[in-house]
Amino acid sequence: MQVQTVDQTNFSIRKILLYTAITGGFVLLFVFPSIPSLLYRRSLGTAGYVFSLSIAYGRVLNTLVLVALLGLVGRTVLSAVFGFSTVDPPEIPDDAELPSVSVVIPAYNEAEVLPSTIEACKDLDYPAEKLEIILCYEAASTDRTEEIVEAAAAEDIRFKAVRRDEPGGGKAKATNYALQHVTGDIIASIDADHEFAPDAIRRAVAWFLDDEDIWCVKGRCYGRNPTDSLLALHATVERHIVEKADIFGREVVDGFTFFGGGQAFFRTEVFEDLGLFDEHVLVEDIDMSSRIHGHGKEIQIDPDIITYEENPATFAAWWSQRKRWARGWMQVARRYFTTKDFGPRFPLRKRADALYTFTYAIVPALLVLALPMAIISFYAPVDVGTYVPLDGMLWTAISVAPLFTSLLIFIQDWQRDHAHHPYEFVAAFTLWPYLALQTIVFVTAMIEEFVLNEPSVYVTTSRSGAS
Repeated sequence: MQVQTVDQTNFSIRKILLYTAITGGFVLLFVFPSIPSLLYRRSLGTAGYVFSLSIAYGRVLNTLVLVALLGLVGRTVLSAVFGFSTVDPPEIPDDAELPSVSVVIPAYNEAEVLPSTIEACKDLDYPAEKLEIILCYEAASTDRTEEIVEAAAAEDIRFKAVRRDEPGGGKAKATNYALQHVTGDIIASIDADHEFAPDAIRRAVAWFLDDEDIWCVKGRCYGRNPTDSLLALHATVERHIVEKADIFGREVVDGFTFFGGGQAFFRTEVFEDLGLFDEHVLVEDIDMSSRIHGHGKEIQIDPDIITYEENPATFAAWWSQRKRWARGWMQVARRYFTTKDFGPRFPLRKRADALYTFTYAIVPALLVLALPMAIISFYAPVDVGTYVPLDGMLWTAISVAPLFTSLLIFIQDWQRDHAHHPYEFVAAFTLWPYLALQTIVFVTAMIEEFVLNEPSVYVTTSRSGAS
C-alpha cells in the first residue's frame, strides 16, 4: 500500500470537476423521476398519472431518507443515554500479580507529538520491570523522529527503539513489524500522538485477568486540542460522541463492539491465533474487531481507560484522515457483505449489529445523493411529504439530536470529573454544518472505492503538537 503525507496529496481542479460530475450524475438519477412534482397540474389522463407517480416517488425517497437518518441519529442518542451506565472494572491486582506489557507505538514523522507521548509513558503507574515500550520508527522519516526515539531508548531501559527500513505499507504494516519485537503477555497499541492517563494500562490489564474470553480492551480517546481551529474543535466534539456514546453504547447492549486504531489492548493470543493486522485495508482495526468476534471472543469497552489524542487542525489533514476512515469502513463492509465471512462463532446478536454498522458505513453517501429530493419537496407547489406519521416532529428531533447527544456526554463527563473546554459547548450547537461536510467525505470515498476503483493510499495525519 502506498503511503503519502498530507503535503503530497493535492486537490486538483480536474479531480474536483470529475467527482462533482459523477456526484451530479447520481443525484440526477435519484431526483429525475420527481421533476414533474415541480409542475403542479390538475389535469387528467397521462399527464395527471405521471404527476401522481412523481409525487409517490418523492414521498418514497423522502421516507427512505427520514428512516435512514432516524436509524443513524436515533441509535446515537440512545447510546448517549446508555452512557450514564458505569462499568466497574475487576479489582486491580497487586504488582506481583500483574502480567508483562508491551506498548507498541509506530512512528513516521511524529517529532511534533512523540516527546509528549514518551513523557506520558514514563509516568505510567505500572512496574518498570514488567513494562516495555516499543518505539518503531520509519527510516523514511524526514523530521527528528529517529533522534527522539533513539534518545528515549538510551535514557530509559523501558524504551526499545526499532528501526523499520521497509518501504511504505501504512500503519498496519508498521504495527505488524513492531509486533515481531514484543515480549509481553499483554500488548498495548497506541498512535504516536496519544498520551496515556497514568492508570490506563493497570486498569486495562485487570479486565484480562478477570475474564479469559476478553481478547481486546478498548478505552476512550479523549481530544486534547479543541482550540487549534474550528475543525479541531468540532472534531473533538464528534470524537466524544463516537467514543463515549456510540462505542460504549454497544458495550452496554452487548452489541458489535470494536476498537479504533488510536488505542487498544490485546492478549498475545489474538495475533497467534488470528494472525497479524490486514495490510490491504485502510481500517485494519475494524477488520480485526470482526475477526475477534468471529472467533467467539470479546472486546471490552471501558471509557475510563483514557488516552489523550490530537485531532487534525487543518482542513487537508482532517480531510485525508476522515476520507481514509470512510473508505476503510467501506472496504471492510464490502468484504463482509460479499463474503458473509463473520466467522463460525460470531454471535447472532453481534452479527446483526455488525450488519447495521457496516450498512451505515455506506448510507451517509447515499443520503447526500438523495438530499436534493428534500429541497425539491420544499419548493414543490404541492406537499410531497413522507409516508411516516408525524414526520415534521421527527425532522425536528433529528435536527436537535447532535446538540442533545453532546449535552448528555458533557453531563456524564462532568459527573466523572472529565473536563471540557468551554468552546466545546458552543460547538455542540453548530455540529450539523460539520456533519454535512463529513457526508461530502463519504461521497468522495464512495466514488474512489466503488466507481473509480482507485488504489488505496494511506495518507498519514500531520501533527501540530498542541496540548
